[in-house]
Amino acid sequence: MESAQLLDILGNENRRKILQLLASRPCYMSEIAERLDVGAKAILGHLLLLERSGLIEANVDEQRRKYFHITDNLRLEVFVSPYSFEVETTAIASGVQKHDAKSRQAITGLKALYGEIQGLLEERRNVMQQYQQLQSDITEAMGQSMDAIEEVASDHMEAEILYALLKGPMNQRALSMQLGIPEYVLEGYLEGMLQKRNNKRRRK
Repeated sequence: MESAQLLDILGNENRRKILQLLASRPCYMSEIAERLDVGAKAILGHLLLLERSGLIEANVDEQRRKYFHITDNLRLEVFVSPYSFEVETTAIASGVQKHDAKSRQAITGLKALYGEIQGLLEERRNVMQQYQQLQSDITEAMGQSMDAIEEVASDHMEAEILYALLKGPMNQRALSMQLGIPEYVLEGYLEGMLQKRNNKRRRK
């Protein structure tokens, strides 16, 4: 599912509450409705939407009652800076095995698992700190690049083209879609920019 669609889905407070509830343990629909104090019909609609999006799954227990659980790890990142607005989703395979009630009771070594979890959480905090520093460095570099683009670009459209290419290489079709202009118009700008560069080289 597209990141923008996921943002729309998670924009609903009750759907976020459902995910928070399911993050602790699988639940039946009746449990969710009772905990959130929301009608069963509304909860069913939210659950179906979350299920279609791939965020949750439904299973049936021995009494043929349907219960819901979060499908897998999913990271949704929204990065807003003076130079960019980006939304990305990353699916992370958890490798977690699903256990029935009896096997869950048989799990031992809880203290060791607790220590392992705390270690992993600390490692995640360190990674996030490094990530934040990288984002800060990217923002600073983007700002310097934007200043340079303003100096070399002949007009607004040239600046938009150079700025779009800062985020990564793309072909002419992808670039025209990104900028929302026809390919033949973009081609004219690209040819003009290439000619300008060649003229500068000749003068040197």
